[in-house]
Amino acid sequence: MSTCRSVVFRGDGTYETVERPIPSPLPGGAVLKVEAVGLCASDVSQLHGHKHVPGEVSPVVPGHEIVGRVHALAPDAGLGVAVGQRVGVDLVHLGGRDGSGLDVYGYTLGPDYEHGLWGGYGEYMGILPGTHLVPLTDDIPAAELSLFEPLASIVNWSELLGLHERDRLVIQGPGHMGLIAAAYAASQIGVRQIIVTGTSADTLRLEAAKAVGAHEVINIDEHDDLVGHIQELTRGGPSAVMELTALATKPVGDSIEMANYGGRILLAGLKDEKPVEIVSDHIVFKSLSIVAGSGSTPPTMARAGEVLNSGTFPTAELVGETYTLDQLDEALQMLERKIEGRDAVRVGLVHPS
Repeated sequence: MSTCRSVVFRGDGTYETVERPIPSPLPGGAVLKVEAVGLCASDVSQLHGHKHVPGEVSPVVPGHEIVGRVHALAPDAGLGVAVGQRVGVDLVHLGGRDGSGLDVYGYTLGPDYEHGLWGGYGEYMGILPGTHLVPLTDDIPAAELSLFEPLASIVNWSELLGLHERDRLVIQGPGHMGLIAAAYAASQIGVRQIIVTGTSADTLRLEAAKAVGAHEVINIDEHDDLVGHIQELTRGGPSAVMELTALATKPVGDSIEMANYGGRILLAGLKDEKPVEIVSDHIVFKSLSIVAGSGSTPPTMARAGEVLNSGTFPTAELVGETYTLDQLDEALQMLERKIEGRDAVRVGLVHPS
């Protein structure tokens, strides 16, 4: 029997690489040969056992930004795809494995459930019946297409924010979500002013922001009055703000301070439950609208696939650095930005065919 490898995060800061039989599809389901998976900051939290997705388990085969080819289909699969077809996986499986609640690939299905392969850190993975799979082009490398899942979130958040071409947009945080947001606002919406903020450690990422369409980038370490500087650049304050920084809490308050009257703010940067200080009166007096971005929806998953398949999105500029399972230690260090003198706009794993 043929086997494949997968990585299991134990939840205590350690992981192991295990070999399992390549699974057969469950009734109504499929098996995917994973080509590439993007690494996310939440993967690091998973490694250490932090739970932020409902129903999340440890140990787990992680990886939720998944692109692969359909390896096998159950005879009764009604997934709308064919064997050999390249697809992106909607990580949220509504209804869950038992028909109630939900499951999230790479988070809630542990290695003790059925064959145990339910995340993109495996060379093969199972697909539950009813999973939303989005067809993806063969003309773009799989590693670039693994932007699919975060792009679907950005599409959703842009719609929640009501982002339009007349906006003056500030994106706080040049992580891979911030860069994808800048690229989407520029290439798909044509927002008239896009500003991306970062720190002195973000030189590479701020350069990438300009490459994908940001009109201006700001190193916040060079400004004693960031809010005032942005209000000057945007003629009174941005009409839209996306707060996408990880862990830092000050940008939340800054977003409220800088926004123009009637401005809209999207909060999506996770702070690991650290308290945030804000002046709520400014929300009231400036008539601000604040929305939360927690992920994607099936329709925005489909639209993300359409955007990528159109070839109009700058995937090559955002792919970053890719590694194999054998290089996972280095990949995780790059993800955590722990390698001195090196950075990447994004980190991904590829499973050679």
